[in-house]
This record gives sequence, structure tokens and C-alpha cells, in this order.
Amino acid sequence: MKKTLLPLLTFLFLAVSCTTEKAIPETSYLFCFFSNNSPEGEQIRYAISDDGFNYRSLNDGKPVVLSDSIALTGSIRDPHLLRGEDGKTFYMVLTDMRSSLGWQSNDGLILMKSTDLIHWQHKAIDFPTRFPELEGFDRDNLHAVWAPQTIWDPDSQRYMIYYSIGRHDWEYETSDSIRDEKTGEKKPFYQPYFKIFYSYVNDDFTDITEPQLLFDFGTAAIDGDIVRDEKNNQYILFFKDEGRSVDNNGFKTRQGVMRATSKSLTGPYTIEWKHLNKPGQFPVEGSSVFQSADSSKWILMYDCYSDGYYQFCESADLQHFTHVHDTPTEGNFTPRHGSVILITKEERQRLEDAFGY
Repeated sequence: MKKTLLPLLTFLFLAVSCTTEKAIPETSYLFCFFSNNSPEGEQIRYAISDDGFNYRSLNDGKPVVLSDSIALTGSIRDPHLLRGEDGKTFYMVLTDMRSSLGWQSNDGLILMKSTDLIHWQHKAIDFPTRFPELEGFDRDNLHAVWAPQTIWDPDSQRYMIYYSIGRHDWEYETSDSIRDEKTGEKKPFYQPYFKIFYSYVNDDFTDITEPQLLFDFGTAAIDGDIVRDEKNNQYILFFKDEGRSVDNNGFKTRQGVMRATSKSLTGPYTIEWKHLNKPGQFPVEGSSVFQSADSSKWILMYDCYSDGYYQFCESADLQHFTHVHDTPTEGNFTPRHGSVILITKEERQRLEDAFGY
């Protein structure tokens, strides 16, 4: 009896030990984001999730790439991650901006490329410098270049980036007014007019072609996010109707998430005149759509920036979305406008080894 009891106890101990070890799923969700409007917050951060809704920060919430090493302004916002067509190369594009310098302080974006999500090559593109002959894109007239994203264009066999551009000569008058700080006189408020443009990226992911107009909402639109809808053979552009509430084609803009569709990646896009975010939830921005790990659902997330949390909705058809979850933003996880990709078990382990979990 004594001879068989010891091996049995040893076996049970090992079995219990194995079941209590951390189990990493075959597929996880990697959330890349910045955290607030301070220079310390405007840095690249990572968080991991098993289910796509609940996230925990890597690196104890600290940056995984320092902004002053990649950005002309010393800060970044709106990081967007994409897994390349080869399955092993990753592309990140970001807004090159420090908000403490003002909301009209940025004139460019950042291109980044990696094979491990840890070490990155980078190139900052300053639009007035890169396109000096492009009319209206000079330093004085360019308002901002915001929220770039990357997508593969199967027709041209190139990566396309798209981003919002605002120019001072496009601003339009609204019914709102502002008070002149010196005279106290009320003056009309002029809304910065943002349109969505696109460029193609070279093979090294270090340069872009001249900006081309992709989408003009009729009033300001920012934060474009394009998804390929294979079932309906179309592209869906999710975007935010930006700025002060105005009448646009009989539709009242409210700073929410909207859809536009096209059979071609470069348009033209047909607008659907309705908001997709949770009823009554305004304002929101930074929408990002990604598939669940089992490909059965699509997840729409957006930044409820005035309330301090992220909201998640779910859809089976990319058209009808149901509110699922509000992500707690506390401790070292306080995400702002970012994006999510799926990563493998091996990729997650590499990130956890590099940054801790």
C-alpha cells in the first residue's frame, strides 16, 4: 500500500499543478492604444484579451514604444495595427501629434513596420515638407492630419493608408457662436472641415504617394475605418460625423459612428444616414471593427472619450450592432483611440516575455 500511495500522490500533485498554470488560448486579442492627452499618455501601449471585450495592460501600463523616438512632435495618437498579407509582418500607422501644442499642431503621420510587434522601423511623414508643391497643404493652411489606418488593396497589390485632413480654407460657419476673448463680442463658430484622403505606401513602408480624396461627407468626418465585407462583396467605411451639430442633407450630425459602403476600396462611397453607436451615447470617436477569434461575429468598439471608457457592440452582418460591454478604464488601463488585431499563442507569449502581463 505504501509503495503505490507515493506515486499516486505525486501524479495528483503534478496534475493539479498543470491545471493551475496559466493557459494561453490559441488566439488572443491585442489592443494597441494611447491613454490620455498628456505627453506621457500620448504613447503606444498594449493590452491583451482572451474574449475581445475585457483587456489587461502589458508592461504594467507603461509605453511599449517611446513617442520621442518616432514622432516629430514627440507624441503620438490613434495607433492602428494591421497584420500584413504574408501573415508575419505588422504595420502600424499613427497620428504625429502632441495635443498640448494645440489641436492644429500636427501636419503629418508616422509609418511603422515590424516582424515581432516589439522592434519597429519607423518614418515620420510631414505633409508640407513631403508635398511642397501640393496646393492647400502648406504649413499655414493645413489644419491637421488625423487618425491614419492601413488596408491591403487587392486590385493594385499595394497597402493603402487613409486619414482625415482638415484645411483652414475648408472651414464652414455653424449656428453656434464663440465669444472673443479680447472684445467680449460674440462671433460665429467656424467648424474645421475634415475630409478623408488616401495614399499608397511603398514596399519598404517608408513613403507615401500624393494624397487623393477618398470620402467627403458634406460636413466634417474623421476616424475612418474600412472593413471588407466578403459576403456582400463590398467595402464598409465606418467614420465619425465630427464637430458641432449641423444639418447635413437633412440629417442632424451628433458626433457618432456611421457607415458608408462601396464596391471599390477607393470609392465612391454611399452614406447610410444613421448612427450605429448605442442609442443616446454621444459623443464617440475612434471606431474600430474586428472579427471575433472564431469568425462568427464582428466587434465594433469606439471611444466614449467624454465619459472615460470604451464601448463594445457586436454584429453578425456588419450592419446591425448590439451593445455588449463597457470596458472599465481604471488603474493602468485607460485606453483612448486605438485598434485591435488577433494574435497567435506564440505571438502572445513573445509579447508577455518582453513586456510582462
